[in-house]
Amino acid sequence: MVAPRQPFGAHTFGFAFDCDAETAFMRLIEHGFTTLELMATPPHFNPWSSPPAVQARLRRRVEDAGGRLLALDLASSDINLASPAPEVVDFSVHSYDALVDRAVELGAEAICVGSGRRHMLLPDVNATLMPSFQAAFERIHVRALKSGLRVLIENHPQGLLASAEAIRTFIEDNSYPDTGVIYDVANALAIGEEATDGLTTLGDLTAIVHLSDSPRGSWRHDAIGTGDIDFATILTHLGHSGFQGPVVLETLAPDPMAALMEGACRLKALV
Repeated sequence: MVAPRQPFGAHTFGFAFDCDAETAFMRLIEHGFTTLELMATPPHFNPWSSPPAVQARLRRRVEDAGGRLLALDLASSDINLASPAPEVVDFSVHSYDALVDRAVELGAEAICVGSGRRHMLLPDVNATLMPSFQAAFERIHVRALKSGLRVLIENHPQGLLASAEAIRTFIEDNSYPDTGVIYDVANALAIGEEATDGLTTLGDLTAIVHLSDSPRGSWRHDAIGTGDIDFATILTHLGHSGFQGPVVLETLAPDPMAALMEGACRLKALV
């Protein structure tokens, strides 16, 4: 197998209701995780009202550790770019405006954008919602690029762009060559997509890979090694394909730090 070119990174999603972002950063850095992603949702981190002093402290912690803040994420439960209500879409776009501002203050490299929440029980209406999502995405894309940030779309089982093929088609059809993808292997499994197939489809559009585990037929972000995801095959695929981007653990567990540490150890043993 081919080893990753850098240590595994960590997402703060698992700490969202455990501690604030500064405490999470401090704990992660102390345990050797210096490539980070931030979940921007209260009570962990409020992108709408977090004061500049908080961003300054968070940025200083990352910089003092010689680390990277890859991206900020909004919780998909807080916003919906695919809502049929224009007011909800506007609120969601304005929420991304706030996310862009916080990302700049924090020195982040990108923002993560989801494709809204599709109607799982009414799949025929999803195509009707796509023009609204496209217009909303354009607004976010323009704002982010003006601020020096890259936009990364994440595959999400509830989103209009749930599959790798759907994301690639959206990016190419709408001419967003500067837009990349955060590919989440557990999100892929939730729609029955094999991670290696999705990664092959995306090719060089893949900017970040998220790793967590899940039983087949479920949507979970469990600790590495507790589900049905074949991480050895995924890591081998990434190595053979020449992927050099960050590989980030995003696990939800009662003890998020322990789960991340054990997960990183299990993954290192595979390479």
